[in-house]
Amino acid sequence: MFERYAAQVDAWRDIHSGVDFINSRKQGEAEARALLDAAFGPGGSGAMSAADFRALCRAVNRECIEGSVPKRITCTRFGAGLASLLRLAPRVDERGPWLAGLWALPVAGAQDAVLTEAFRLHGARKAAGAGIFALSLLLYLKSGADNDADDAAFFLPCSPALWRGLAFLKGQAVRDGSSPRTQVDYRRFLHDAHALRERFCLLPLEVDFALARAEALRIAGR
Repeated sequence: MFERYAAQVDAWRDIHSGVDFINSRKQGEAEARALLDAAFGPGGSGAMSAADFRALCRAVNRECIEGSVPKRITCTRFGAGLASLLRLAPRVDERGPWLAGLWALPVAGAQDAVLTEAFRLHGARKAAGAGIFALSLLLYLKSGADNDADDAAFFLPCSPALWRGLAFLKGQAVRDGSSPRTQVDYRRFLHDAHALRERFCLLPLEVDFALARAEALRIAGR
């Protein structure tokens, strides 16, 4: 499925993913989970401040790309500044039930059943501006909280750009502006993104990097 760009994906992994790349993402994810647990985990406060939500966004957006000059930690993993989520911060108190419901969801078990419940909660408590990317990012962080979880059990972040990047690597025609909209769309994304992970021996935290690079390659050659 991915053979046309296999050499390119191998190069992205080998050149840009090293110890600092992996550690910066792991540490950022751990900080984001800690903030969510402090607010919505067992014994949590039950609420998250706008400042803490912004700190969560900065943490999960952290990366350090190997092979770049100069090599430095930036806030660019899901786009400069993670604007798509930061704009939720000013009214994060109104989004508390949405955040709390999703963070309380047990993600271990049959993935389809978990997805069905997650999308039900998302639809029932959906906050304006919170789309599949925000939902999938929360599921990704929650699934990664279990240190014993198998990589194949991870939910993965899915933004419109990552969605298009995956379609491009699969050799499909990609329409500008196309994006996932439904549970079925996200389930298909997970299936194919895990196939990519297995084909190239990627960690879950490396998948979105490869897909973002693929989307940039698609745009450059358009």
